[in-house]
Amino acid sequence: MRGIEAALECRREVRKGAFASEALRKLGGKMENPDRVLASSLLYATSRRESLWKHLLGLFLRKPLHALSAETADALLVGTAGLVELRRFSPNALVSALVGQVKEGRAPHEAGLVNAVLRRIGEEAPQILEKMGCSPDVKDQCLFRGIPSWVGRRWMDDWGKEEARNLWKLSSMKPYMSLRLNRPEHDASFRAELERAKVRGWPSPIVNRSFRLASNPFPPSLPGYSEGRITPQTESSMLVVEAFLELFEGGPVLEMCSGRGVKSGQMLSCLPEDVPVESWELSPGKVASARSEMNRIGVGKRAVFKVGDALSLEPERAPKAIFLDAPCSGSGTWKRHPESKWRLSPERLTQLAQIQAALLERAFRLVQPGGIVVYCTCSLFREENEQLVGGVLGSGSDLVELPLGFPGGVSTRGKPYGRVLRPSLPWIDGFFAAAFMKRA
Repeated sequence: MRGIEAALECRREVRKGAFASEALRKLGGKMENPDRVLASSLLYATSRRESLWKHLLGLFLRKPLHALSAETADALLVGTAGLVELRRFSPNALVSALVGQVKEGRAPHEAGLVNAVLRRIGEEAPQILEKMGCSPDVKDQCLFRGIPSWVGRRWMDDWGKEEARNLWKLSSMKPYMSLRLNRPEHDASFRAELERAKVRGWPSPIVNRSFRLASNPFPPSLPGYSEGRITPQTESSMLVVEAFLELFEGGPVLEMCSGRGVKSGQMLSCLPEDVPVESWELSPGKVASARSEMNRIGVGKRAVFKVGDALSLEPERAPKAIFLDAPCSGSGTWKRHPESKWRLSPERLTQLAQIQAALLERAFRLVQPGGIVVYCTCSLFREENEQLVGGVLGSGSDLVELPLGFPGGVSTRGKPYGRVLRPSLPWIDGFFAAAFMKRA
């Protein structure tokens, strides 16, 4: 499969609700590496600043984008993003290929329109974007950075004008892959393996047993992946689990909302084999993926997953430590999953905060006296973080906040609870974490 064709197919899946990473993973084995890179570049460029591309197209189209066929709209969005952002691909080749795809699709009569509009965008968009990038207007800046305007205003309220503008930039940064080493290995030997595979990487300066890559390769193509020696995982995610493990002093562990098991694998790889770890997840599909991942990295026999609602499931043993990675807006990961920001609304954010509060209240009820609860989100909204924690704690006097051991320089104190990891590097996403002990 060629890269442009794959980008359009993945775009269709994203439009239906899939993550871009999932769509690419399904097609990854059907492409050679150059086409895989092109498809990924086009897909992420399209999602990262989707509102900007729609704005540009609105300047050149005589009718609304939604009045065209979905396939034509996808071709126009992918083409606009590619013309603006791709530096090493021929604009003429990109336009011609997209026009060809439309001719072979359900609305071949719209191919001429695609050709004409993309040619004009290629000629006139640079001047429009230069003016927009210099504009002091908040709406223009949000469009230019690829941030929903309501989010831009909310972050200004939460963080202040200067820091909010910084977060807009960081959220549009190109991310790179980081790897967790699942077994004790010498950094030098693994680095040599990466070099032989022509992958540039080096040990992380802030996370143990972790490597930073200068690219986003197809994971199964990496040395050690098939043997379960490595797992792609962001440094923020690894740091939160490390902080939890530093506080852990023994007893049964409960992981609420375990997702696809990335953090589950990190816990099981680090904890002694006699420590019982129970993981809950609402989605059967995610649990199936998690079990497959546990088998891949060699901890499947120790993994205990339950499918169900974490608000009603009962633990097999009273937990002494609870790790709650709550479902959230994912706003701290928007540079990695840019399609998510266009699916979020103020109403959905409020719904998520209500779910998070109920989950945290249940975690506090379930944990044994003397036990710990670590609450985290990959969110940059205070409504899901400090404000939520403060609301749940209320006047409760049986909980004591514990310090989290994040390395210096990568986090700031929450206001007033927890620690915030800013998405300041390609390997670090935005995260919030807070830890509490239940008095005996």
